[in-house]
Amino acid sequence: MNIPAARPTTGVTAATLREMNIRTVWSVIEGGHPISRAEIARLTGISKPTVSVLLEELLATGLVTQSPDSARDPSHGAVFFGPKPDGVHALALDLGAHRLRGVLAGPGAAIAARRDVDVQGMDAPLMVAAAAELARELVAAAGINAATVRHAVAGVPGVVDRHTGRVWQALNIPALNGFAIATELEAAVGVPFTVENDIDLAALGENTHGTGAAAESFAFLSVGTGVGAGLVLHGHLHRGHSGAAGELDSAFDAEGFAANDPCAASIVEFAEPFAPQLLGDSPSRRTPGAATTLTTELIFDRARAGHPRAIDIVEEVARRITAYIGVLAAVADVELVILGGGIGLNGDLLLERVALRLQKRLPYPPRLEVSALGDSAVLTGAAAVAASVAVEEVIGGR
Repeated sequence: MNIPAARPTTGVTAATLREMNIRTVWSVIEGGHPISRAEIARLTGISKPTVSVLLEELLATGLVTQSPDSARDPSHGAVFFGPKPDGVHALALDLGAHRLRGVLAGPGAAIAARRDVDVQGMDAPLMVAAAAELARELVAAAGINAATVRHAVAGVPGVVDRHTGRVWQALNIPALNGFAIATELEAAVGVPFTVENDIDLAALGENTHGTGAAAESFAFLSVGTGVGAGLVLHGHLHRGHSGAAGELDSAFDAEGFAANDPCAASIVEFAEPFAPQLLGDSPSRRTPGAATTLTTELIFDRARAGHPRAIDIVEEVARRITAYIGVLAAVADVELVILGGGIGLNGDLLLERVALRLQKRLPYPPRLEVSALGDSAVLTGAAAVAASVAVEEVIGGR
């Protein structure tokens, strides 16, 4: 008895293919607008009739707008498509020990408004309240309908538990340890929230809009109030099994940590014995308006001016950063390390010094660059993620 072979099944149905196609069309519009129907068909390989149907769906969602572009087609008045500026918005927050930074972003993470507020000394509930107030200020500043804000992303220091949304190892903001920041932010702001490690978001920002865009695998190393790294491997953010990838401080024991920590507080502590020389603080040298507090900013400024003791301290900073990169590069073997953070951004004094040390320490040292995004790296990554999710929510809920 011959039994006919079972017809092979596939995971692709007409509905899933339609979903894939509409996202493909949106991606092309977002990345190259204004764009015509014919150009969309050519770039996507989707037939013109199908493109027309998909465009009608996108127009109905409010994500896309159409208009004639006389500059590109003055004779025929062809219709071109682009993202609707007020169709959907997303909120991005960067919660630091001293400042809460926020942006309201439209399609493609285009910034509609930005605000920074002081949160130094606040406990966790007060920070949540400050975030809710900042969100309201951003909506008002952008002059948009609050209902178009569909998603929010916040970057926080520490490890974010994927299951509970709680934050752990937030060394720079102890008030956040064990706090269910995602749940509280969502309740206070009134939109769905995703909370990520801030340095991971900075790495995503560099991957989409910064120095890391051309690299297949790289690390973003932030050196400032604290030290942390974000890893992008083969184009994808690597969070690790517990979301703790890049927490380099745990790679050093208590004794090694103290000797190698390049964060601001440790560098100031190292430099404290030389404070009188750096500050010019003797009575005979005191001048009106002279700095009276030792900071890393002052140390780097003195080094640029040629102060020998400040240069010695910068050499020590370079040694400590090299120790961290050495561990990172030996494990991940990335092609590029991007320096960021308040200390890491001093590339004019650090890049060459760190590179020379890495060449002596590693057989295959990574290339070094300074962040192209500066102190906006976390916000850039958060805005990119939030805008992408916001669009997905509109498309998925149409």
